[in-house]
Amino acid sequence: MTKALPGTLIVFEGIDGTGKSTQIELLGEYLLENGHEVVVTREPTDGPYGQKIRQLYMNRDLASKTEELELFLADRREHVNTLLLPALQAGKIVLCDRYYLSTAAYQGANGFDPIEILRLNDFAPEPDIAFIFEVSVETSLHRITKGRGDLLNDFEQAESLKKVKKIFSELDLPFIYRINAERNIDEIHANLLSVIDTVIAHPLADPLEQL
Repeated sequence: MTKALPGTLIVFEGIDGTGKSTQIELLGEYLLENGHEVVVTREPTDGPYGQKIRQLYMNRDLASKTEELELFLADRREHVNTLLLPALQAGKIVLCDRYYLSTAAYQGANGFDPIEILRLNDFAPEPDIAFIFEVSVETSLHRITKGRGDLLNDFEQAESLKKVKKIFSELDLPFIYRINAERNIDEIHANLLSVIDTVIAHPLADPLEQL
C-alpha cells in the first residue's frame, strides 16, 4: 500500500537486542513534548494471532513454516485494520516496534523468499521511515542474555540471527534508514531525531507567525 494517509508511520526493525524498545520510548516522549499525537504499538500484537506467535517463541515446532508465516500475515492484517489505518487516517504519528521488514527477514531466514514476503504485505501501509537498527550478532546475544538476563528463544539462536541480519542488510527500499546501534543511547536518539525532523513538521509553532 503506497503512502496516501495524513499520519506518519515510523517503524523500528533489526535483529533482537538492538535497543529498539528504548529508542521507541525516547522518541515517543520527544514527539509528545513537541505537541504530536503519538500511538506506540508493536508486532506481533497482543491479539489472538499475536498470542499464537508468542507461543512459538518457546517452541517453534508448534506450527509448520507456512502456518507460522500465515500467522504473521493474519496478525498484521488485523493490526492494520483495527489500529494502524485508523490512527494514520486521523493524522497521528505511529511508532511500531517491528513491521513487515522483520517478517521478510525472519521468515526469509526460515526458507521463504523475502521479496515474495514483501509482496504478500501489499495490503499494509508503507512506512514513512523504517529504521533498521544494526548490531553484530555477538552484541545482540550479549544484550539478550547479559543485559536483559533472558534465555534465548527459538527466534534468537545465533545461526538464525546471522541469516536474519544478512537479509536485513540486503533490503533496499527508499524509506529505510540504517542506524548504527552499537553506539550509546544518546547518540542513537540524536541520530533518529536528525532523520525524523526532515519528515515531521512541529505543530507547536504559532500559525499566525507564518502569515
